Amino acid sequence: MDDVFFMKRALRLARKAEGHTSPNPLVGAIIVKDDTIIAEGYHKKAGLPHAEAEAIQKATKSLEGSTLYVTLEPCCHTDKRTPPCTSAIISSKIKRVVVAMIDPNPKVSGKGIKILQEAGITTNVGVLEEPARRLNEFYIKFIRTRVPFVILKTAMTLDGKIATPEGESKWITSEKSRDLVHRYRGRVDALLSAIGTVQADNPRFTTRIRGKKDPVRIIIDPD
Repeated sequence: MDDVFFMKRALRLARKAEGHTSPNPLVGAIIVKDDTIIAEGYHKKAGLPHAEAEAIQKATKSLEGSTLYVTLEPCCHTDKRTPPCTSAIISSKIKRVVVAMIDPNPKVSGKGIKILQEAGITTNVGVLEEPARRLNEFYIKFIRTRVPFVILKTAMTLDGKIATPEGESKWITSEKSRDLVHRYRGRVDALLSAIGTVQADNPRFTTRIRGKKDPVRIIIDPD
C-alpha cells in the first residue's frame, strides 16, 4: 500500500459530508502506522472538529512516528471556532504529513506546511491533487473570487423547446440525469428559480436522497 491508496480513502471520507460543511471545505484525514490505518476522521460541519483533529482524537494508540494523510493543507490560523490543526499534529508527534493540495485560503496557503516543516515533520504535497481540487471546487471558487460557484440546470429538446406550445411540460431528461440533479441539490447551499416556473410547475425543489439536506430556495419575482 502506498500514498495514493491511503489518500483515496481520505478523499472518500471527505465526500461523506457533502452539502454539510459550507462555508468550510470538505476534508478527510487518515493516520497510518506500520502500514495500518489506526485512526481516521472527516470534517462534518462548520464549527465541529476538522478532519485532522477528529482523527487524532479518535486514535487509541501512540501516534509517534505515524503518517497523516489529509486532503487539504492543515489550518494554522486562530481566528476561528476551532484550534489550528498544525498544533495538534505537532503535539501528537506525527512524523510525516501527506497533503493532497495547498489550501487557497490566504490565511493558510502554504503557511501550514511551513509550520510543520519547521517542527521537523516531513511533508509531501500534491498526492491526488486533481481529485482533491474537484472535490472542493465550490470552496476554491469562492475563496479565490468571493463569487459563488453556480450550476445552471436546464432541460430542452433538440430543437430548443422546454414545453409544448400550450405550456405543458413533459419529462425531457432521463432518470439518470434527474438523479444527478438531486445529487447537485444535496451539495449546494441554495437553489434559484423564477416565479413563472413555480406557478407553472409547482416544484418542490427538494433533495430526494436519504441523508442529504435541502437547499435554501430563492425565487425571483419582479412583482
